[in-house]
Amino acid sequence: MFAGGLRAPDTATVVRRRKDGVLTTDGPCLEGREHVGGFNVIRAADLDEALERGRRLTLATTPPVEARPMEPGSR
Repeated sequence: MFAGGLRAPDTATVVRRRKDGVLTTDGPCLEGREHVGGFNVIRAADLDEALERGRRLTLATTPPVEARPMEPGSR
């Protein structure tokens, strides 16, 4: 069972595919032309591990990936 919430959008880190690789930036992902197309919930030891998974995912699928921590106590 999954229950919990995400922290505020200002805690997000976004991974975007670029011609020369991957760009990682702070802040929420959405722009006017973008929308949420699904989500993945992963367990990672730290932000670096989560962003590495995001890098691999955006290279495989091309849309940006927004990494955001869960609220404490969420499962």
